[in-house]
Amino acid sequence: MPPRKKSKKNTSKTGDDTYSQESYWSKRYAVGDSAGEDKVEERDHDWYFSGEELQPLLDPLIDSIIDSESPNTILEIGCGMKPILTCLNFDPDSTLNLISLDYSPPCITHLQSSFKSKKSKKYTFEVADAKNLKYEDNSIPIVIEKGTLDAIITSGVSNAVKVLSEMSRVTSRYLLVVTHFNLETEEGQEWMEDVLEPSLNVEDDGVFWKVNCNVGEGGGAMVIICEKCVRRETRNKGGARMQIKVTEY
Repeated sequence: MPPRKKSKKNTSKTGDDTYSQESYWSKRYAVGDSAGEDKVEERDHDWYFSGEELQPLLDPLIDSIIDSESPNTILEIGCGMKPILTCLNFDPDSTLNLISLDYSPPCITHLQSSFKSKKSKKYTFEVADAKNLKYEDNSIPIVIEKGTLDAIITSGVSNAVKVLSEMSRVTSRYLLVVTHFNLETEEGQEWMEDVLEPSLNVEDDGVFWKVNCNVGEGGGAMVIICEKCVRRETRNKGGARMQIKVTEY
């Protein structure tokens, strides 16, 4: 990994906030007879990093919570028309509770209707604001997102930090973030400094994070797995609260 460099950009500056607006996504996700062909195709659009690619990275996390956590819940933030949780292979007899959130009502209405017709009891779809989650602290074993932070950060870093801070608050064990920012680039290092680090509750002396950045060979999307750990000793205040490892997938 290249040495960390001080950010040259003012990443807190507000930019084009189109992708952070609920109204934009609701219009884009509009369904029914009035939908144009591009909106219909949006329902099957997978953006980057498919469920097939993500499965090997997520499976060990699932195995660990099934062994030790109850309830066995995975929460997806900003699911869009093609939730990553619906693209993964799960044991049909699994006790997993899979919840996907998006703040676009047309999106969630479409998903609820689609999976109701399939008689699937495994999935739950809800309208929610990722900056203000209803869940209690440390209540969800695995919280994931794919591309949501990349969209929100177009309005400035502060909203991205709010979302990731909420994710880190509610998780009891793991965060999984899929982003186009690559830690092996200067831009990715700036993202780590400006978004990831401020979001992981590093002011809490009772918590530290093990961060594994899975980087594709030659670049591409990065999958960040953050494990929330409880300090056995808190006497060394001000010590390292994040351990960062980079792995090629």
